Amino acid sequence: MKKAAVLLLGGILAAGLMTGCGKSAENGKKAETEGRTTGAVTEEAGGEEAANLNMEGFPIVNEKITMTVYGCRDQNHAPWNEVLTLNKYEDLTNIHMDYQEVPADGFEENKQLLFASNELPDIFLKSDIKIDQIATYGVGSGQLMVLDDLIEKYAPNLSKIYEEYPQIKQAVTAADGHMYTIPAIDISATGSMGFKQWINKAWLDKLGKDIPTNLEEFKDVLIAFRDGDPNGNGQADEIPLGIREPDSIYPLAGSFGLQFQMKDTYNIDENGTVHNWLCDDAFKEYLIYLNDLYEEKLLWQDYYKNDRAAWRSNLAGEMYGAMYMPYSDVFVNCEEDYVGYKPLIGPNGDQMWTDATGSISMLGSFALSNTCSNPEAAVRWVDYFYGAEGEMFFRYGIEGETFDYDSNHVPHFKDEILNSPDGFMTALGKINLVPGGGFPCMITDNTDNVVASERTKEAAAILVDYMPEKVYAKPTVSMEDMDRLNAIEQDIINYKKEAVAKFVIGEWGFDKWDEYCATLEQIGIRELEGIYQKALDFTK
Repeated sequence: MKKAAVLLLGGILAAGLMTGCGKSAENGKKAETEGRTTGAVTEEAGGEEAANLNMEGFPIVNEKITMTVYGCRDQNHAPWNEVLTLNKYEDLTNIHMDYQEVPADGFEENKQLLFASNELPDIFLKSDIKIDQIATYGVGSGQLMVLDDLIEKYAPNLSKIYEEYPQIKQAVTAADGHMYTIPAIDISATGSMGFKQWINKAWLDKLGKDIPTNLEEFKDVLIAFRDGDPNGNGQADEIPLGIREPDSIYPLAGSFGLQFQMKDTYNIDENGTVHNWLCDDAFKEYLIYLNDLYEEKLLWQDYYKNDRAAWRSNLAGEMYGAMYMPYSDVFVNCEEDYVGYKPLIGPNGDQMWTDATGSISMLGSFALSNTCSNPEAAVRWVDYFYGAEGEMFFRYGIEGETFDYDSNHVPHFKDEILNSPDGFMTALGKINLVPGGGFPCMITDNTDNVVASERTKEAAAILVDYMPEKVYAKPTVSMEDMDRLNAIEQDIINYKKEAVAKFVIGEWGFDKWDEYCATLEQIGIRELEGIYQKALDFTK
């Protein structure tokens, strides 16, 4: 399926509660002035701040200012005040950021406590502000500033992206028609999808097998992997299909005509009609296929246990014949043995790759509190990373110091970074905040190879033309629908995870299918469908 314009391209804290993160306000109230709450450029906001602000170029401000920044620190990051690009950027901008980052473990709880205290920072950075949090803290309490006017006036790079890809702007527009966050945007081919599919070409060659093109050939290859001792150790220890965990069974769904719109179990047709397919006959047929693979020991027998450590150990030992992974960085020791391949043709002729991210890697990557001391400068600060120069600077650092260009003008990190004894990601975390993802910036095919190897880019290029023509992100829903949505969705997630695994491993027979569907109906699957339909129609 030829990939056309993408619609709605789309997308962490255990430390103690932060205090002193910015100007405080009474809990739950809007900011003192409507202009500041909405980020509107008013005369009141245009006094000393405006006089100090440069509308283009560097420095952003003439007299140095300080703003507080709250966000999630990945385990591979150096302390943010020691990160090379952030320090160099302070020199360029004349803006000192008082970074008050917290660890990934327990982040969501810490973030909730922070909003509850209303002791807010100026800036939220890599804070993963989700759809329901935008509704609660933006549309509801007004603790997040509306960014519409600020983006229009102070963010020319981001405005250009929104103009070229209006669907991205739609995806970050809340139910009240305003924007409260800025997303991390990945418009590279590798970033347009999550999982890529991999097959062990060395094993295929040893067994005299071709890359499969349909489900029947795929099963035949898996049987050969199981029985043919392709790793040559004389033991039947090969794992033909290495699905990683219960939530990773869906990449093959496109062979059964099932999309994965909104990064969930939804089809959306050409008229924009939303349909959750968990009760469809096509999904039942897919589960029967997976159950057959499981019963014949072609599918990893422990996939349903969600044992990442065991899965990675198997991968390191090159035990898998076929698998699904976003990037090859986790199996670099055997990367050369694996190749990507086209989606498999299903029983009704469907050939689609549905694990589309829509190019928004994090919806709420950047936001301002309603007490932000200098929103104009803050938006200018972040906008740099959505232009080609800022994209390269953030992702790679400084030419000659952290990276060099090859003869084809492709950037490559210095050997001491790539081969750091501490590991590449730890070395990278001293240069930038790429590890863990979610930094507010644009990623293109020019800069995705920070983490995407050439083999990964090749695997993605094979799949990209088979993605749905339109890819939808989950739209923000109205406040009155939010509580009901959260309740239904969580119950469906929990039940689906349990039920689907039981069907696949044979603990439930398919004579229980009608009971399974009735339970989903009782939980409210059609009501949930309707809530998303209403929200999606609003964005059109």
